[in-house]
Parts: sequence; C-alpha cells; structure tokens
Amino acid sequence: MTETRPKAPVTDAPAADIRPTAPRRLLVALIVTELMITFALATPIVATLGLKVQEIAPDRKEQVLATVMAVGSIAALLLNPVFGHLSDRTTGRFGRRRPWIAGGLVVGLPAGAVMATAHSTTQLVLGWLLAQAAYNAALAALSAVIADRVPPAQQATMSGLFGAAGFAGIVPGLVLVGTIPGNTTALFLIPAAIGALGAVLAWLLLREPAVPGGAGRAGKAVNLRSVLGSLLFDPRTSPAFTVVWCQRFLLQFANALIGAYGLYFLMARLDMSVPEAAALVSATGLVSLAGNVLAAAVFGRVASRTGAYRALVVGSGTLMTTAMVIKMFSASVWPVYLATAVAAVGLGAFYAVDLALVLRVMPDGGDSARYLGVFNIAKALPQTLAPVLAPVLLALGSDPVGASAEKNYFALFLGGAVAALLATALTPLIRHPRLVRD
Repeated sequence: MTETRPKAPVTDAPAADIRPTAPRRLLVALIVTELMITFALATPIVATLGLKVQEIAPDRKEQVLATVMAVGSIAALLLNPVFGHLSDRTTGRFGRRRPWIAGGLVVGLPAGAVMATAHSTTQLVLGWLLAQAAYNAALAALSAVIADRVPPAQQATMSGLFGAAGFAGIVPGLVLVGTIPGNTTALFLIPAAIGALGAVLAWLLLREPAVPGGAGRAGKAVNLRSVLGSLLFDPRTSPAFTVVWCQRFLLQFANALIGAYGLYFLMARLDMSVPEAAALVSATGLVSLAGNVLAAAVFGRVASRTGAYRALVVGSGTLMTTAMVIKMFSASVWPVYLATAVAAVGLGAFYAVDLALVLRVMPDGGDSARYLGVFNIAKALPQTLAPVLAPVLLALGSDPVGASAEKNYFALFLGGAVAALLATALTPLIRHPRLVRD
C-alpha cells in the first residue's frame, strides 16, 4: 500500500529558499535608519515648511507653500529612481549602497541649515530641493539593501517593519512641532541632525562587501541616456511589476484624494467651525498613524508566515474601498473615526506586503535600486495629482448627504472608492514565476 502524503499549502512564497537568515543587526539597522530618514524628511512636510513660509511671505503663504511643495514633489519623483540607478552602478571598497545612504543623510544637515536660515522663497526652495536630493538618495539605496541582503523568506516581515517605521517616523516630528512651535530654526535643524546621526549608524551597521568594477550592473557607464532611462520601464517585459505599481498608485491616490480636503470636508459635512474641524483632524490623524503602524507590523509578519501576499492585497483594497464608502455617507463624528480606522488598517496592511511582493516580481539584472525608485514614484505621484483632480470631483453637482451642498464630497469619496476597488480587481493579474501559482 502506498502512503498518501498531504499536499503542501499553496502560497505566494518562493518554492524554496535555502539562504541563511539575515543577521538581526542588519534588520535593526534598516528599521532605525528608515525611521531617521522619515523623521528628517517628513517633519518639514508636516509643519515646518508651512511655519517658515508664514514668516517669509505671510500675505501669500498659500501660494508660496503650494509652490515649494510642488517643486519638492517633482524632485522626489525624478531623483529617487535616478539615485537608485547610480547606486546600482556604484563600485568601490565600501559597496554600492552604504555610500549613498550615509552620504544622503549627511547632506541633509546643510540642507536643513539652508531652510532654517531662509529669508526668501528662493532660498527655501533651494534648501528643500537639496533636502529632497539628499534623503531620496538615502531612501533609494536603503530599500535596495532589502533586495540585496534580506532572504525572500524574511522579506515580508521586513517589508512590514519597514513600512511601520516609515509611518512611525512622522510621530517625532509632530511631537517636536507641538513642543517648540515658535522656533523654526530648531525645527529644521533637529531632525536634520538626527538624520546625520543616522549616517553614522548606517556606516557602522550596513557594511557590505567591496564591489569591483564589472560586477553585474556595477561599473557600467553612467551617461545621460542611462539616467533618463532609469525613470522608465517597459510594461510589456515586466507585466507583474506593472500591476503592483498600478495598485500602489491607485491605493495611494485614493488615500491622497480624501486627505487633501479633510479639514474642509468636516466643515461642510458636519457643519464644524475651523477650530472644531482642526481638532478632529488632529485626533483622526493619530488614529490613522496608530492603525498604519500596527497593521504594517502585524500583517508583514502574517505575510511572512503564510506567503499569502495576494490575499492580503485583496483584503487591503477591500478595506480601503469600505472606508471610502463610509466617508461617502458620513454626516457625524463617529463614522469619520470608523472610516479613518478602516482606511488606516487597509493602507498599513498593503504597505506591509507590497514591498515584499514587488521584490519578487521586478525584473532581474542587478537594477534593484532603480526599479524600487520607479516603484516609489507610484507612492509620490498621487500626492501631486490628487489635489489637482479633487476640485473637479467636488464641482460635480451638489452633495446629497452634507449640510452644505456647495461642494460634492460624495463624488470625491466615490472617486476614491473606485480607485481602491480597481486596485483590488487587478490582483489576479499578478503572475510571476517567483510566485507559486494556485
């Protein structure tokens, strides 16, 4: 009689992974460095740039801040994949990634000084451009360390912890702004100085082997054509990567679409005063951060143990869609809290697995930092496009739910729901040899 053996469970994890686990020191260094970069980069976005603009151009603060933020967003879109491309082709005794991570964090300090001492819009823009260049160089190389040195079996856990650190890095900036709101010089310099300390940590703990010329992509010539080519990819040759890129874009777009007008939504739908709406925005912001961090950490570990990446993507998209629908019909405080919590868990869960998933489906060839930089465009681009499209949706007729029918927030959240639902529907198209198929 032959023995019937039970079949192994079907997952999205690789069929086999015999590489040893990454050292704990490396994992801790990745998480802490990501936390420091986010602290240094997010604090100006959250508040410090706005406070500085209030000092420089109080009569034109809205227009000036919009200009500064737009320039920074465009720079981030372009520079992340470019620096990833340069990192991929770096050679030398210190490796490909460590010089860019440490160098970017160090350069962030003079960038902070330029912004802290700014007396004109031009100086502030130049400082912010330098900061975007510095921190995007570090971010591009740091993400590639996961592709280079973390085995596939640990990548989902690392993706979750990495995402949690990215969300958690916003919190120190919020605390700092609340502690010394009137000292813009310190608000620029303290995060930049902490980032520079991160350079020391990265240099000591993220050591890698020397890369001689001609090792893979490293050592190949860098020219204008190769740099411009680093911004693009061919969807025909990397269909699975394209699908995951589109999912990140759509879910981030849905999130940015509702975030851009959160204050005005509360004033229109709930008939709140500016102080009341601002207080609720702060409270829901804390709920969102807590949900993002916890979901990213928990679901990253779940994905690592089960390999169910695509199932978690479907769950994340479903939660995001549900949150949009709740917001569509919200006319009181508690549905707003509920929608915020549901969206936070959904987005956090997605960022817990999307990095691990994209590491499996992106093209081979030693260009990991470049492709991760292109992937990061899907996160940054919606933050630029959503504020442009939102006014169009708000102008589509009248709001059937709100106390004020002046702006159609029902249409705005419907747009977010459609984007999240479309992202979810794309999941069956994620097919790749590195994923075990059903």
